[in-house]
Amino acid sequence: MSADRSRSATAPGPMDRVYFLHVWVLMAAGIVFVFSASFPMAGRPDAMMMPGNPFHYLVRHSIYVGFALLAMLVVSRIRPRSIRRAAVPAFVVSIILMVMAVYSPWGVTRGGAPRWLAIPGLPEFQPSELAKFAVIMLFAGVLARKDEGRDERVPAFLAIILMTGLIIGILLLQRDQGMATIFAVMAASFLLFAGMKLLWLIPMVLSGLGTALLIAYLTDYRWIRITAFLNPEEAPADAAYHILNMLAAQARGGILGVGLGRSPDKWGALPAPHTDSIFSVIGGELGIFGALIIIALVIAMAHRGMHIAQQARTPYGFYLAAGVTAMLILQSLAHIAVNASCMPCTGLTLPFVSAGGTSLLAVSIAAGFVLSVSRYEGGDET
Repeated sequence: MSADRSRSATAPGPMDRVYFLHVWVLMAAGIVFVFSASFPMAGRPDAMMMPGNPFHYLVRHSIYVGFALLAMLVVSRIRPRSIRRAAVPAFVVSIILMVMAVYSPWGVTRGGAPRWLAIPGLPEFQPSELAKFAVIMLFAGVLARKDEGRDERVPAFLAIILMTGLIIGILLLQRDQGMATIFAVMAASFLLFAGMKLLWLIPMVLSGLGTALLIAYLTDYRWIRITAFLNPEEAPADAAYHILNMLAAQARGGILGVGLGRSPDKWGALPAPHTDSIFSVIGGELGIFGALIIIALVIAMAHRGMHIAQQARTPYGFYLAAGVTAMLILQSLAHIAVNASCMPCTGLTLPFVSAGGTSLLAVSIAAGFVLSVSRYEGGDET
């Protein structure tokens, strides 16, 4: 080992500023568009005809961004080996919290979906969001053991599949098939990074897709979403409402958009405009040009994340940074695909942009893992 590498193994270097800049620009865009998307809803009078506060979500989201940035910077100071040691406890705690959302008296159900927890003394949160970075921590450790020669290839792959099945089962109890899909594709990404042959991976993915379709077919509300996605013009009005209004908002934007803050669709037509439909607000107000800028930022962040993963000097550092990158790009593309009617509707936020305290904190902690790898295992800064 060279002297330079020996020093870098014990002393932290600078974090990757390019990656941090990508994340910060997306967060800044989120502050702008959360306000733009939410002020009509927040400013409406309440049931007692008391005036609303159009700045409500702006203030709340800005506070969340401040905490998320702080969490990201603190996590970036934690060595990857310390993150690795915390993986099993974090995974166990996340599983317990997800089960509590379904079966405990602190579980909160909205729209028939028991996905939230309201534990006394804590803000309400969604445990599955926190489970994302816990799963990445654990999966990275399992696969690193294989690469280090401390575990066989087949047991490592089997452990990933079994743990993913456990998480998906709990998410289906929460009626959150969209998040279950994200976890499934994340697991497939890890297996691909770890060298699973496509001869095995492709049939596994196809069987998973077939199982997902079967589950949807056996559940009325899920199958209605799929049929509405396939043929929104002939679907029942309430089933195709979200799809048609998201497409209308983006079509209204054209190439350059109707102007920042001026989209008429967020005044009642778009579902959850500051969270699930925020990409449609961006497309409506900044047009295709603005939407492509957001997509380019997401792709640039993913490219830089994979660069950091490839520069990592340990298997765990590689899997940690690559796993975070896979999670962020998959969720971003899923959110955009839903808004563009390229996949059935599901409630997924756009990382770093959409409102939501738990989701923003979770993806910021995950981004902190990537910055930790760049700080303690990084190579060049090109």
